[in-house]
Amino acid sequence: MIKKIMIRNIENGEEQEIGFDSPVFVLDSIDWDSPSISMESYRVPFQIGQTLSGVTVGTRKPTVTGYVVADMSKIEALGKTWEEFFDEQKRQIEENKKKLDKLISVYQDVVIKAGEYFLDARPTQPPKYSTERKENNEVMCLFTLEFECYNPLFYSESKIVELASISSDFHFPLIIPKESGVIFGKIMRRQSLIVENAGDSAVGCIITIAAEGGQVKNPSVYNVNTGKKITLDGVTLNDGDVVTINTNVGEENVVQHIRSESKDVSLIGYVRTGSDFIQIEQGSAFYAYEVDEQYKNNIVVSISYVERYFNIRGM
Repeated sequence: MIKKIMIRNIENGEEQEIGFDSPVFVLDSIDWDSPSISMESYRVPFQIGQTLSGVTVGTRKPTVTGYVVADMSKIEALGKTWEEFFDEQKRQIEENKKKLDKLISVYQDVVIKAGEYFLDARPTQPPKYSTERKENNEVMCLFTLEFECYNPLFYSESKIVELASISSDFHFPLIIPKESGVIFGKIMRRQSLIVENAGDSAVGCIITIAAEGGQVKNPSVYNVNTGKKITLDGVTLNDGDVVTINTNVGEENVVQHIRSESKDVSLIGYVRTGSDFIQIEQGSAFYAYEVDEQYKNNIVVSISYVERYFNIRGM
């Protein structure tokens, strides 16, 4: 059972904890809902049955209910009449309702955090407060929050895999042993590296390609298992330049940051015909990069991605 969640408004940065032990917003229940699933199929004449052509996953519509209460630790009861005490509780409840109203807007996205997992959502209406006296009074106020998750999968913190990197070992104070000398830096190169995706589906990724110490031309990154590859043609990275490739579905893009000019330029037109915006496949697969031999000591390549899940522990 999930005992608390944190909701953060992406636009204004406001966030609130809603939990069983919260002093202000007490969690009653969470209905995480399940995304709708539709199986698409077709058939040909004389076929027995049908042929499955695809699976469409719809949205998720979670609902959170709880109670707005007063923070009793901030109320001084000594010297107050019962009426004054309840009035102070009611005033605090109204102030806390304003915080909830500022947090939840149909025009602003939120992130719901449950344990180590996250869910992107959009409120579908302002907070609903009960109009029943027994649920809305000077002691508490029942509220309901409704959301729609257009990407219905939970996700965890991003993972980063480095296919090629350059690290510096130069530091002060500098001591140079007579026998062995000193290592000023390390260049790490891998022919390929296994990438693990323990989630419930393939996911897009952010591929970062940088030039350090010299030029890099026409780099490629590919999935060794499937052979799917993305290659840039006619692209030169000078020292300090960085290319960022976004392969997330609906966000596909390639941008180069030119350090000497401090500007970003689109490279979408330089993606080789036949390239794929490669995904991080579910399970294990090997990924690698390609570049001409004379550029191998200058290239830095990393892949970052987030695993996504239909369900999480405690739902």
